[in-house]
Amino acid sequence: MNVLPFIMRRLGFGVFVLFGVLVITFILAHSIPGNPVQATIGELAGYNPVVTAKLEAAYHYNDPLYIQFYYYLVNLAHGNLGYSTSRGMIPVVTVIEQTFPFTLQLAISAIIITIPLGIVLGVLAARFAHGPVDKGIRAFYLAGVSSPAFFIALIFLILFTYYLRIFPSGGAVSDGIAAPTVITGFPIIDSLLTGNWTYFDSAIYHLILPSLALAAGAFGVIVRILRTSMLNILHTNYIQAARARGVDEQTVFFRHGLRNALIPVVSISSLLVHSLIAGTLFVENIFAYPGMGQYVFQALMGQDYPGILATAIVYAIIIVVGNLIVDILYVVVDPQITLG
Repeated sequence: MNVLPFIMRRLGFGVFVLFGVLVITFILAHSIPGNPVQATIGELAGYNPVVTAKLEAAYHYNDPLYIQFYYYLVNLAHGNLGYSTSRGMIPVVTVIEQTFPFTLQLAISAIIITIPLGIVLGVLAARFAHGPVDKGIRAFYLAGVSSPAFFIALIFLILFTYYLRIFPSGGAVSDGIAAPTVITGFPIIDSLLTGNWTYFDSAIYHLILPSLALAAGAFGVIVRILRTSMLNILHTNYIQAARARGVDEQTVFFRHGLRNALIPVVSISSLLVHSLIAGTLFVENIFAYPGMGQYVFQALMGQDYPGILATAIVYAIIIVVGNLIVDILYVVVDPQITLG
């Protein structure tokens, strides 16, 4: 199994994907009517035409699109992502450093909920196929799969915050709680490392509802795929042969059936990660969670070209890396599969 050549080929392909995403996003972002400088300084643009002209010249907003793209690539090669006009001209790198950890915390929490819940319910649905348990699980996951992320988030917000008053309505932590000392850049991990239990408890408390809302629309995919895969495998010849040899049903189901049934789940997990990453755009804005999803919305509303491009690149990198990890996990699930 030549893992290293496979990884290098996929990384090379990923570079082309990232460049394509950058080109498409650059064109779409600059197709938005208006001028980002005027959007930043507002009415002052009309009273200070000289300042406005200097800012436009400095950022090449009056040059042809391909010239703007050339200067953006030059700056990108030097690690300069520009300045975020929607965040008061703060460097985009700084904004990404501030928002990305929150998005990653939310996405990882949703994955931790989605995968075990999907596997458990998928196994139960297959084990008691066509019975009341199976029908109940199918009705449960179909409701989640058929609902968009923003709708689930709104329902959760109304139910658990305004009616039941169990969880807070938004934010990453309660007001007045001091942030932990920065070590890894991820607030929850830093609060654990520094023993800031007040921040940790509040951060987890604020993270539960957005994570559940994000996972509610994704776990059903695993349930459906795993249930179908299990039922198909249980009717194959080698399963029938195991039963004929006197192997008990529990061993047949879990040892011989489940491991092979997990292969399609690994295959679909890359699409699941994409769905969860895209879902953060809606969930973060509804719950006022200070991640990249909220920043994307602000950048779009404020015609923040550098912010739009930088977040698109970050999301694309996450998807490319996620696809690579999933491909390698094939071998973990089934050693007979080779990377090629």
